[in-house]
Amino acid sequence: MPASRHVQAILLIASLVLIITSSSAFQIVSAVSSRRSSATSILFSVQEDDAHPQQQNLPSVIQSPVLAKVYPAILAHNQKYGNPNIPLGSEDGKRCKTLRRLAFQNKLTSDEVQILTELGFRWNSFEDVYTECDFDEMREKLMAYRDEYDTFQIPKKYEPDPELGAWVTMLRRLHAKGELPSNQVELMNEIEFEWISTRKCGSTFMTRYREVLNQLSDAQSSGIDVSKTVEEDDELRKWLHAQKCVFENGKLSDSRVQYMDDLGVDWRNISL
Repeated sequence: MPASRHVQAILLIASLVLIITSSSAFQIVSAVSSRRSSATSILFSVQEDDAHPQQQNLPSVIQSPVLAKVYPAILAHNQKYGNPNIPLGSEDGKRCKTLRRLAFQNKLTSDEVQILTELGFRWNSFEDVYTECDFDEMREKLMAYRDEYDTFQIPKKYEPDPELGAWVTMLRRLHAKGELPSNQVELMNEIEFEWISTRKCGSTFMTRYREVLNQLSDAQSSGIDVSKTVEEDDELRKWLHAQKCVFENGKLSDSRVQYMDDLGVDWRNISL
């Protein structure tokens, strides 16, 4: 074979080897890249699932953004500890506190309240409202109410602002029991707040209750021992004893029991 042809054959064989090698290397690189891409996608998917546990399984009735954010944590806490009431020391605990205020303000739907109630979620009482609300903020709201309606006699269940009605109710209760801080008493006296509610209630119980509350409050303000007042007033003692009997028969509502306790007398053990 001439030398030139021999050289051409060698070059042809080298070219074929190079083409085959390059093709194999490209296929290997492509396969590795594809696998890396798949692994990255799976990793991101797992991270997203971990970041939002149960987020996609929220009940359809949930509309509140706060509830939507904390609901998975409420379920997790309920499963771990047997109750859905997350302590305040965490971000989710603070969100639960916000939920309680939203519910008291009628800013949660009835369905949202129901699903939380069924879990055993604790809602705010009147006492909680007084404790959690800022005194100065509520005082300003009350003054605005007075400016608009020319009175401090706000309904206990004031629909435009349920927290304000509850706060005023507790303010009067604590004052009647002598448990309201003196600085708050002074601030309320400065705006000539009406410590006694004059709002009418159709029940015989509430009519008589107000009379008794006023009588005992006047005695306390005059430095008279309220227990002595009860002892010396037969009609008052009879009424207190009647409430005791209703209570012992299991027919005195929780709200009326609270009213009776607010009188500051030992009505549960009273005798004729």
